[in-house]
Amino acid sequence: GLISRLSVRYGSSAQYFWSGAQLLLQNLLDAENNPKVDAMLAQGGSAVVGAAVSGAVAYLYIKLPHNSCRAAGKPLPFPSDLLVQPIVVTIELQAASSVFIVQTGGTITTAPAALASAQLQVKQEMLTDTSDLLARRVDMNSHAYTLPLMYFAQQETQVACTGGGAQVINLTGFRAGEVKNIVLWLTLNSEQIPGGGAYNTNKWYPMQAVTLTYNGEIFSRFDSGSGQLWNLVSDEKAQIVNTVQATAGAGAGTTAPFVSYWLDCPFAQVNVAYDKEMKLVHGKPILNAVVNLSFTCPDASNYTLHAMYLYNASLLCSRGSSEYIF
Repeated sequence: GLISRLSVRYGSSAQYFWSGAQLLLQNLLDAENNPKVDAMLAQGGSAVVGAAVSGAVAYLYIKLPHNSCRAAGKPLPFPSDLLVQPIVVTIELQAASSVFIVQTGGTITTAPAALASAQLQVKQEMLTDTSDLLARRVDMNSHAYTLPLMYFAQQETQVACTGGGAQVINLTGFRAGEVKNIVLWLTLNSEQIPGGGAYNTNKWYPMQAVTLTYNGEIFSRFDSGSGQLWNLVSDEKAQIVNTVQATAGAGAGTTAPFVSYWLDCPFAQVNVAYDKEMKLVHGKPILNAVVNLSFTCPDASNYTLHAMYLYNASLLCSRGSSEYIF
């Protein structure tokens, strides 16, 4: 909830951005099982009220295109010795006053103005003998090294769902390349206002009667919310996370448990969880295709649909720099 967006640039590569919700969701997608899903969210800090805000600590795994929070079959580390320019990671934070809510009549009259401190720690994999570094063994001015990625997540697309009920949406914003999956989640507009009485960025609602088509061909059809079952049998975990909803009220307000849902719509053959890091599964070339989505919101309130497209991609390193290949 504190992160607005994140970006990374490998050497002089193109710079891409991801929202804070995407950063969380990519970690949840990569986690091997539901206990780890819940633990990843819990590491981000629990809801705190009153004086408990003082001294609160939160931890976040920074998911970039080349790395993953997975322990089983973790992707290969990025060979930074091939670059002559640094890897630049930019993290943009929300204003602290927009994340913390000051209750009328409470004992605390002002929100924290800033974080007390923030650190970024990087784990570096070292070779026993630096003479084994690829840049010392191969002329990288005439050769190139390709680092395959598990996937590349494009910056999320948001679509307003006014009035709730049945929705028919044309998904847009695709780039050239093969789409492996489309990940969907739904948020309630009244809970996404920074500084509001119920700022719950991690509350994601289930969608009913989902149908996703590619040029008229049905690729995903989940009646009566059955998408959760189909996602479960294709993975080692359910596509849910146990979170907390905060509600403003007299004094310190209240918190209560809440289950957040997301939906994974595959655009490729099912990729089993235990070897997805090492197996290439082709997706669908979507740049000139028409992708339509129909679904039903939980009620008549105003919602926002979030869609994240996962692509096949690699990082190509040569001549001291790197670039994405889709």
